[in-house]
Amino acid sequence: MTDADDLARAGARWDDDPSAGEWILPLLGDFGPTLGHAVPQRYAAYAVVPLSRDDEGDVDPDGIAERLGVLLDALAPWTGERVLHGTLWEGWPSLYDRAGGVGSSGTAVGLAWDPDGPEPTAEELSLARRAAEADLLAELVARPSAERLRLPHRDYHVWTGTTRSVIALRDVVELPSHVWPEHRAWFLGAPIYTAEVAVGGPADLVDAVLAEERLEARPATPSTVLDGDD
Repeated sequence: MTDADDLARAGARWDDDPSAGEWILPLLGDFGPTLGHAVPQRYAAYAVVPLSRDDEGDVDPDGIAERLGVLLDALAPWTGERVLHGTLWEGWPSLYDRAGGVGSSGTAVGLAWDPDGPEPTAEELSLARRAAEADLLAELVARPSAERLRLPHRDYHVWTGTTRSVIALRDVVELPSHVWPEHRAWFLGAPIYTAEVAVGGPADLVDAVLAEERLEARPATPSTVLDGDD
Protein backbone atom coordinates (compact mmCIF):
# COMPACT_ATOMS: atom_id res chain seq x y z
CA MET A 1 0.00 0.00 0.00
CA THR A 2 1.27 3.47 -0.86
CA ASP A 3 0.92 6.69 1.09
CA ALA A 4 -1.67 7.83 -1.45
CA ASP A 5 -3.68 4.64 -0.95
CA ASP A 6 -3.80 5.27 2.79
CA LEU A 7 -5.23 8.76 2.48
CA ALA A 8 -7.49 7.73 -0.40
CA ARG A 9 -9.61 5.94 2.19
CA ALA A 10 -10.68 9.44 3.20
CA GLY A 11 -11.20 10.64 -0.37
CA ALA A 12 -8.17 12.93 -0.21
CA ARG A 13 -4.52 13.02 -1.24
CA TRP A 14 -1.35 14.35 0.33
CA ASP A 15 0.08 17.47 -1.32
CA ASP A 16 3.60 17.31 -2.72
CA ASP A 17 4.55 20.53 -0.92
CA PRO A 18 3.06 22.96 1.62
CA SER A 19 2.44 25.81 -0.83
CA ALA A 20 -1.37 25.57 -0.61
CA GLY A 21 -1.20 26.58 3.05
CA GLU A 22 1.66 29.06 3.13
CA TRP A 23 -0.73 32.03 2.93
CA ILE A 24 -1.95 31.22 6.46
CA LEU A 25 1.19 32.04 8.46
CA PRO A 26 1.34 35.87 8.16
CA LEU A 27 -2.36 36.11 9.02
CA LEU A 28 -2.27 34.19 12.32
CA GLY A 29 -2.21 35.79 15.73
CA ASP A 30 0.15 34.86 18.54
CA PHE A 31 0.31 31.17 19.40
CA GLY A 32 -2.04 30.34 22.26
CA PRO A 33 -5.62 29.45 23.14
CA THR A 34 -7.34 32.18 21.13
CA LEU A 35 -9.28 31.85 17.91
CA GLY A 36 -6.78 34.14 16.19
CA HIS A 37 -4.04 31.53 16.30
CA ALA A 38 -6.36 28.94 14.71
CA VAL A 39 -7.99 31.01 11.94
CA PRO A 40 -6.37 33.68 9.76
CA GLN A 41 -7.32 37.20 10.80
CA ARG A 42 -8.66 38.25 7.42
CA TYR A 43 -12.36 37.51 7.72
CA ALA A 44 -15.30 39.81 8.38
CA ALA A 45 -16.86 37.60 11.05
CA TYR A 46 -16.15 34.56 13.21
CA ALA A 47 -18.01 31.89 15.16
CA VAL A 48 -17.13 29.01 17.45
CA VAL A 49 -18.80 25.60 17.16
CA PRO A 50 -18.49 23.34 20.22
CA LEU A 51 -17.98 19.63 19.64
CA SER A 52 -20.51 17.22 21.13
CA ARG A 53 -19.82 16.02 24.66
CA ASP A 54 -20.76 12.81 26.41
CA ASP A 55 -22.53 12.43 29.76
CA GLU A 56 -19.23 12.95 31.61
CA GLY A 57 -18.49 16.22 29.82
CA ASP A 58 -15.73 14.86 27.57
CA VAL A 59 -15.70 15.37 23.80
CA ASP A 60 -17.75 12.56 22.28
CA PRO A 61 -15.73 10.99 19.43
CA ASP A 62 -18.88 9.45 17.99
CA GLY A 63 -20.56 12.84 17.75
CA ILE A 64 -17.79 14.70 15.94
CA ALA A 65 -18.65 13.45 12.45
CA GLU A 66 -22.31 14.41 12.87
CA ARG A 67 -21.44 17.90 14.10
CA LEU A 68 -18.96 18.39 11.26
CA GLY A 69 -21.56 17.24 8.74
CA VAL A 70 -24.04 19.85 9.94
CA LEU A 71 -21.34 22.55 9.85
CA LEU A 72 -20.25 21.65 6.31
CA ASP A 73 -23.87 21.67 5.17
CA ALA A 74 -24.21 25.20 6.55
CA LEU A 75 -21.09 26.23 4.62
CA ALA A 76 -22.18 24.54 1.38
CA PRO A 77 -23.63 27.67 -0.30
CA TRP A 78 -20.19 29.30 0.00
CA THR A 79 -18.33 26.13 -1.03
CA GLY A 80 -20.02 24.79 -4.14
CA GLU A 81 -18.01 22.11 -5.90
CA ARG A 82 -14.67 23.67 -5.12
CA VAL A 83 -11.71 21.63 -4.01
CA LEU A 84 -10.86 21.84 -0.31
CA HIS A 85 -7.40 22.16 1.15
CA GLY A 86 -6.45 21.30 4.68
CA THR A 87 -3.77 20.34 7.14
CA LEU A 88 -3.26 17.50 9.57
CA TRP A 89 -1.02 17.86 12.60
CA GLU A 90 2.08 15.70 12.24
CA GLY A 91 1.88 14.43 15.82
CA TRP A 92 -1.29 12.34 15.69
CA PRO A 93 -0.51 8.77 16.85
CA SER A 94 -2.41 7.31 13.92
CA LEU A 95 0.37 8.50 11.58
CA TYR A 96 3.61 6.56 11.13
CA ASP A 97 6.80 6.67 9.07
CA ARG A 98 7.13 3.71 6.73
CA ALA A 99 10.83 3.37 7.48
CA GLY A 100 10.19 3.34 11.22
CA GLY A 101 7.11 1.12 11.34
CA VAL A 102 4.89 1.07 14.42
CA GLY A 103 7.66 2.52 16.56
CA SER A 104 7.51 5.81 14.67
CA SER A 105 3.90 6.44 15.66
CA GLY A 106 2.53 7.34 19.06
CA THR A 107 1.18 3.84 19.54
CA ALA A 108 2.82 0.63 20.67
CA VAL A 109 2.16 -3.09 20.89
CA GLY A 110 2.01 -4.83 24.26
CA LEU A 111 1.92 -8.57 24.85
CA ALA A 112 0.24 -10.43 27.71
CA TRP A 113 -0.40 -14.07 28.51
CA ASP A 114 -2.21 -16.17 31.08
CA PRO A 115 -0.05 -16.16 34.24
CA ASP A 116 -1.53 -19.55 35.18
CA GLY A 117 -0.44 -21.10 31.89
CA PRO A 118 2.98 -21.92 30.43
CA GLU A 119 5.24 -18.96 29.76
CA PRO A 120 5.63 -18.38 26.01
CA THR A 121 9.00 -18.92 24.44
CA ALA A 122 11.06 -16.10 22.97
CA GLU A 123 10.16 -17.32 19.48
CA GLU A 124 6.43 -17.34 20.31
CA LEU A 125 6.67 -13.83 21.72
CA SER A 126 8.50 -12.62 18.62
CA LEU A 127 5.90 -14.12 16.31
CA ALA A 128 3.06 -12.69 18.37
CA ARG A 129 4.65 -9.24 18.39
CA ARG A 130 5.16 -9.23 14.62
CA ALA A 131 1.55 -10.30 14.06
CA ALA A 132 0.25 -7.62 16.43
CA GLU A 133 2.37 -4.94 14.77
CA ALA A 134 1.10 -5.99 11.34
CA ASP A 135 -2.50 -5.71 12.59
CA LEU A 136 -1.79 -2.28 14.08
CA LEU A 137 -0.10 -1.00 10.92
CA ALA A 138 -3.22 -1.91 8.96
CA GLU A 139 -5.11 0.62 11.10
CA LEU A 140 -2.51 3.41 10.84
CA VAL A 141 -1.86 5.87 8.01
CA ALA A 142 1.57 6.38 6.47
CA ARG A 143 2.63 10.00 6.63
CA PRO A 144 3.86 11.60 3.37
CA SER A 145 7.50 12.34 2.70
CA ALA A 146 6.66 15.84 1.40
CA GLU A 147 7.82 19.00 3.17
CA ARG A 148 5.47 20.03 6.00
CA LEU A 149 3.70 23.32 6.54
CA ARG A 150 5.44 25.10 9.40
CA LEU A 151 3.21 27.25 11.59
CA PRO A 152 4.11 28.55 15.08
CA HIS A 153 5.06 25.63 17.36
CA ARG A 154 3.39 23.06 15.07
CA ASP A 155 4.14 21.36 11.75
CA TYR A 156 1.41 20.00 9.51
CA HIS A 157 0.94 17.69 6.55
CA VAL A 158 -1.07 19.36 3.77
CA TRP A 159 -3.83 17.52 1.91
CA THR A 160 -6.36 18.19 -0.84
CA GLY A 161 -9.81 16.65 -1.07
CA THR A 162 -13.55 17.20 -1.09
CA THR A 163 -16.08 18.20 1.53
CA ARG A 164 -16.62 14.59 2.52
CA SER A 165 -12.87 14.25 3.16
CA VAL A 166 -13.18 16.39 6.30
CA ILE A 167 -15.44 13.84 7.98
CA ALA A 168 -13.69 10.81 6.50
CA LEU A 169 -10.30 12.02 7.72
CA ARG A 170 -11.70 12.14 11.24
CA ASP A 171 -12.56 8.44 10.92
CA VAL A 172 -9.27 7.41 9.27
CA VAL A 173 -6.76 9.64 11.06
CA GLU A 174 -7.95 12.53 13.21
CA LEU A 175 -9.83 15.80 13.01
CA PRO A 176 -8.13 18.04 10.41
CA SER A 177 -6.39 21.04 11.94
CA HIS A 178 -7.30 23.52 9.21
CA VAL A 179 -9.73 23.39 6.28
CA TRP A 180 -10.51 25.97 3.59
CA PRO A 181 -11.91 25.97 0.04
CA GLU A 182 -9.66 26.90 -2.82
CA HIS A 183 -11.14 30.41 -3.03
CA ARG A 184 -10.63 30.89 0.75
CA ALA A 185 -14.18 32.16 1.29
CA TRP A 186 -14.24 30.46 4.69
CA PHE A 187 -11.82 28.78 7.06
CA LEU A 188 -12.12 26.17 9.80
CA GLY A 189 -9.52 25.90 12.53
CA ALA A 190 -9.41 23.05 15.05
CA PRO A 191 -6.49 23.38 17.50
CA ILE A 192 -4.84 20.23 18.79
CA TYR A 193 -7.00 18.45 21.40
CA THR A 194 -9.70 21.01 20.84
CA ALA A 195 -13.25 20.90 22.11
CA GLU A 196 -14.33 23.57 19.63
CA VAL A 197 -13.97 24.40 15.94
CA ALA A 198 -13.38 28.03 14.95
CA VAL A 199 -15.00 29.41 11.79
CA GLY A 200 -14.11 32.52 9.80
CA GLY A 201 -15.91 33.95 6.78
CA PRO A 202 -18.17 36.70 5.48
CA ALA A 203 -20.88 38.00 7.82
CA ASP A 204 -23.73 36.21 6.04
CA LEU A 205 -21.87 32.89 6.24
CA VAL A 206 -21.27 33.28 9.97
CA ASP A 207 -24.91 34.31 10.42
CA ALA A 208 -25.94 31.04 8.76
CA VAL A 209 -23.70 29.06 11.11
CA LEU A 210 -25.13 30.87 14.14
CA ALA A 211 -28.68 30.30 12.91
CA GLU A 212 -28.21 26.52 12.69
CA GLU A 213 -29.50 25.44 16.10
CA ARG A 214 -27.89 22.00 15.91
CA LEU A 215 -24.44 23.61 15.91
CA GLU A 216 -24.94 25.53 19.16
CA ALA A 217 -22.49 28.09 17.76
CA ARG A 218 -21.66 31.42 19.33
CA PRO A 219 -20.25 34.60 17.77
CA ALA A 220 -16.55 35.19 18.31
CA THR A 221 -13.59 37.46 17.57
CA PRO A 222 -9.89 36.68 17.06
CA SER A 223 -9.36 37.23 20.80
CA THR A 224 -11.99 34.66 21.84
CA VAL A 225 -10.44 31.92 23.98
CA LEU A 226 -11.26 28.43 22.72
CA ASP A 227 -12.23 25.60 25.03
CA GLY A 228 -9.70 22.77 25.12
CA ASP A 229 -10.51 19.08 25.53
CA ASP A 230 -9.29 18.37 29.04
